[in-house]
Amino acid sequence: MSEPTTESVPLEETQQISPADPDREPLKTNVFEHMARSAGQLMPLFPYDHAGAIVPCGAVLIGSPDADYGHFFHWNTVNEVVVVYGAHRSVMATGQIMATQNLHGVNSYLRDEKEEGAYGLMVVTQHQAEEGDQSEAMIARCQECKAEIVRHEYDATPAGLPGYDATRHGGADDDRVSQFPTTVGSSRFADIRNSDAGRTCKECGHVNNPFTTAPWGWHRTVTQTTAVNAAYRALQEAGQPALQEVSR
Repeated sequence: MSEPTTESVPLEETQQISPADPDREPLKTNVFEHMARSAGQLMPLFPYDHAGAIVPCGAVLIGSPDADYGHFFHWNTVNEVVVVYGAHRSVMATGQIMATQNLHGVNSYLRDEKEEGAYGLMVVTQHQAEEGDQSEAMIARCQECKAEIVRHEYDATPAGLPGYDATRHGGADDDRVSQFPTTVGSSRFADIRNSDAGRTCKECGHVNNPFTTAPWGWHRTVTQTTAVNAAYRALQEAGQPALQEVSR
């Protein structure tokens, strides 16, 4: 009986990377510098969040006597991978890599968030959907009986897919900087969670403490992005007379 044979394939034919998209130039950033100037948590490190994009988002969680990150659950139809770039007194170790489940709990990940000097710098990366719809949800549970008190579901379908709608996230198709659906969804979740109905548990009647939004920075990021897009349009309008003069 003859020995089975396999055809060898040249290495260069199996390890080729497609040319860069001319409309999306390759970029690099330093996560430490980027997050030192961040407006909030889960900040995209690059301006690309279209269908099929790999979207790394930074977060800096800091312990202090008045820190209060609370706890909630995040559900995502796409996968997320966490890489810890530096941590101290955190349940996540420096250099740790973790693939999250579609439904996962979120808090400060610090052993004691009231401890001065505790911190964690991490990057959460998700692979945007390449077809169909993409959905996310933010969920809160009662602090007393653990029953679900808020579930805010939202469509996070990225640009480039039929289901994408920038206005769904308070933006517009001609925005210079797109609103990141997770940030918008998180800020809306916080508003619902802090309403009277969102704080009161229908199962046991417990009135939950307000959810502290300041350390997450979601509202600030959404508002800041809106202002940046308005500023960009103002610059375009201001430059129109000069462009028209040049074109004559």
